[in-house]
Amino acid sequence: MRISIISILLLLMHALSTTLFQVLRIGDVAPNFMIMIIVSFALLRGSKEGCIIGIAAGLLNDISFGTFLGPGAVIYAIIGYICGKFNKNFYRENFIIPFICTLFSSLFYSTVSMLGFILRGKINFIFFTKSIIIPELIYTITLSLVIYQFAYVINEKIEYNERKTRNIF
Repeated sequence: MRISIISILLLLMHALSTTLFQVLRIGDVAPNFMIMIIVSFALLRGSKEGCIIGIAAGLLNDISFGTFLGPGAVIYAIIGYICGKFNKNFYRENFIIPFICTLFSSLFYSTVSMLGFILRGKINFIFFTKSIIIPELIYTITLSLVIYQFAYVINEKIEYNERKTRNIF
C-alpha cells in the first residue's frame, strides 16, 4: 500500500510540475517539487526509503528531461539518503528541520546540476546563481512547508493503516 501511494504521489507531482505548476512560475523560475517530496518522506521514513524515493524520482526526471539516464537518480538518492539520516533525531511535528534540509538539498541539486555547464565553461556562475539558483531556492523552501505538512498527513494515514492491518492477527 505504501509503495503504491508514494508512487502515485511521485507521478502526480511530476505530471503537475511539468504542466499545471508551470503557471506558478515566478520570474521564469519554478519550485522543485521532487526535492520537497524526497526530503519530506526521507525525514518521515528514514534513509533507506528516502534513497529509494530519490532514485524513483530521479529516474522519472531523467526519463522526462535528461539526456542521460541516471544522474538525476544519483543526485536525488543522495539527497534522500542524507535527509533520511535525520529521521531519528527530530520530532515529526517540527518544521524547522524539513525547511533546513530542503534548503541544503535544493542548493546541492542546483550546484551539482550546474557543475556540468561550469566545467565546459558555458555558464556565467554569478548570473546563474543570482537569476536561477537563489529564486528557485527561496521558492522551493517556502512551498516545502506546505508539502511537508501534506506528506506528514499522508504518512500518518499510511502508518495508521499498517498498524491496523498488523493487529488483525
